[in-house]
Amino acid sequence: ARLGCVTRLALTAARCAVLVPGGFAILPFVMPGHEPDIVAAAWWYMGLYLPAYFLSLFAANMFQGQLDLLSWNVVRAIVPTAYLAGSVALGLAAAPEAPEFAAANIVAMLASAALGAVLMARRGWFGLRAAGTEARALVVYGAKAHAGEVLHSLRQKLDQAVVATMMTASDLGIYAVALTVANGPLILVQTIANIAFPKISAQETQEGKVVVFGRYLRLALVLVAAIDVVLWATNAWIIPLLFGPSFAPAVHVANICLAGLLPFAAKLLCAAALKACDRALAIPRAELWGLVAVAPSLLVLVPWLGRAGAAESLVIAQTVTAVLLARRLGRELDMHPLRMMIPNAEDAGLLRAAIARGLGRG
Repeated sequence: ARLGCVTRLALTAARCAVLVPGGFAILPFVMPGHEPDIVAAAWWYMGLYLPAYFLSLFAANMFQGQLDLLSWNVVRAIVPTAYLAGSVALGLAAAPEAPEFAAANIVAMLASAALGAVLMARRGWFGLRAAGTEARALVVYGAKAHAGEVLHSLRQKLDQAVVATMMTASDLGIYAVALTVANGPLILVQTIANIAFPKISAQETQEGKVVVFGRYLRLALVLVAAIDVVLWATNAWIIPLLFGPSFAPAVHVANICLAGLLPFAAKLLCAAALKACDRALAIPRAELWGLVAVAPSLLVLVPWLGRAGAAESLVIAQTVTAVLLARRLGRELDMHPLRMMIPNAEDAGLLRAAIARGLGRG
């Protein structure tokens, strides 16, 4: 763990050394015409975002790699939790705009990285020597396994870039609040997908993989649907309460984004199953088609519908990616993905057993 920690930290520094100057080079071409405070915020945000993001991701992944799932979930939960708390504090204390929310995002990621560093130091994982052989292996594996994540991240940021370019800073702030609220349940879905991956991979037969995949898929979809219903019913009250009446327009945008959580959950579970079947390269192909879908839809829907159009483009992209991954997984495991979404008697039995265990502990 100590050697892996130092090697990953060295790779994190190397990536920042390459990507941050590249971002600075691009900024002058994407920020003309914006207000001076937004331009100034873009420069410091570019310089801080990548290091903060990579450090928080590095800290969480160290615990995931050591199968310390409790610490892994605690460290990565700090980012959305601290960001939401910071956004609420800003809304209560002042009239926040985009730069303040950007600062809250950076602080949240640094808080996650700091907690991870403390926990790693207590375990004695820090050292002074990196391993070249391990670094090369990590780079090769990362190129194969995370190509889809790169395309996904690009697609997830493209909508905000279009809103920032075509609309006002206040529109971007409202859109950011809507995304914050709508993306809150994602950590639950990602946790389920990360737990499902080793469970599916451990199955020796195709039939076993199908059974385990179906269980986790249905669990994720049921939980997301329940959360969607609750948020749809309460967003009109929660968002103005937490962020102020001026952010009431974010309610409609957040409700649209919530519609994309179901295909997003299906996409994550299908991606986990494809990785478990050693078919990870199918994921970036599907993400590429999602990017192809979101780009023209943004250019059409944002001028027409504004913030709501950006949210609808996200739902379209999530749906396209989920459908493509489900079709690829269906061919791989010789099953019909839609049938995997239908609850069955076994699910009811597992639910009764879980409830009985919970009552027994109580």
